[in-house]
Amino acid sequence: MLVLTRRLKLPGLLETMTDQAPEVQRVMGKIEHDLTQSIASLDGGGWLVVSHSVAIYNGLVIASFLLTR
Repeated sequence: MLVLTRRLKLPGLLETMTDQAPEVQRVMGKIEHDLTQSIASLDGGGWLVVSHSVAIYNGLVIASFLLTR
């Protein structure tokens, strides 16, 4: 399992889901980039994402990924 986190910009100003959507999309793009690099170099590579979960808590995006070879 691999867990990546990123903080949303100014979470207090993003009060509605409409306000949050572009920022969450931006953060998820960064997480996707980091995930691709991480699994390519993790223990020699060859990993695939089987499942994932994303939660937002107090302005923090927490993405967990279940990996397999």
